[in-house]
Amino acid sequence: MVLLVLLVISIVLQIFAAGVAVRLTQRTKFNSSWILITIALVLMCVMRFDEFARQLSALTDGRTSIIVMREEYYVWVGIATSLCFAVGVFMVKKILNYIALREEQRRNSEKRLLSAVIRAEENQRQIISKELHDGLGPLLSSVRMSVSALLQQPLDATQKEILTNTEYVVNEAVKSLTEISNNLSPHILDNFGVARAIHTFVHKLQPMCPATRIVLRTEGMRDLRFERDREVILYRVVCELINNALKHAGAANLTIDMQADGDRISVRVADDGCGFDPETEPTGMGLSNIASRISSIHGELTLDSRPGGGGTRVSIRIATR
Repeated sequence: MVLLVLLVISIVLQIFAAGVAVRLTQRTKFNSSWILITIALVLMCVMRFDEFARQLSALTDGRTSIIVMREEYYVWVGIATSLCFAVGVFMVKKILNYIALREEQRRNSEKRLLSAVIRAEENQRQIISKELHDGLGPLLSSVRMSVSALLQQPLDATQKEILTNTEYVVNEAVKSLTEISNNLSPHILDNFGVARAIHTFVHKLQPMCPATRIVLRTEGMRDLRFERDREVILYRVVCELINNALKHAGAANLTIDMQADGDRISVRVADDGCGFDPETEPTGMGLSNIASRISSIHGELTLDSRPGGGGTRVSIRIATR
């Protein structure tokens, strides 16, 4: 009777183990190995079922000969083998689950580290921007006022020309300082949000790229505000994609579509330029950096591009919180 119970347990365990092996076939790269293991488990299950039927028949007939005892010995060995095999498959699944858990923890740790690096970088940008704006800005403004005051005094032609040139240089320096400060940490991003900041970026960029028509659509995002880290990352990524298209694509048209749908934001940057092969040219355009930044805020990024005039389309989806 004990032998029959163990045979039933062995059959049930092998059936479950075969099911686990089938699932592992889809989960791991070693499909052929798990297929062979599944077949072996099924065959062993058939053998155990046959042994169960023979033992049940022997028990019913009351046979206790030496031949039956020898058969029982092989049955016990087969049961032990089947149990070890089935338990081994369950343990392999447990090991794979542990590996998957550790891999997920590693990815989460990398994302947290990247988020901390990005946050520290943006904080440093803000500090430098503030120092430039609040430190050098007033000094240059004072120089400009002094030069303007001197120009009001009676001067000969040479002196006036020197001061005029000096005023022009100071004005250019103030303008450059303002642009550098805004590029480091756009004040409009902090005050009005990512849609207005990207609109300002495109507005400044368009006159410098007359060969490319830039179209920006921000449906439902005009006054939308959300978590600052996400705003900063989205702004940096979209600006990087725009710069890439203008530098490398040679496109006649560049379209940026930004849409808000509940707590999700979708961004699509598309151009009709030369395109490229993402498999052979994944670097050099900051794509890995862009993907890392989007991944750090648990966003989704898809890239579609073909060389030879197919253009490039990049789609981004992120949550607002």
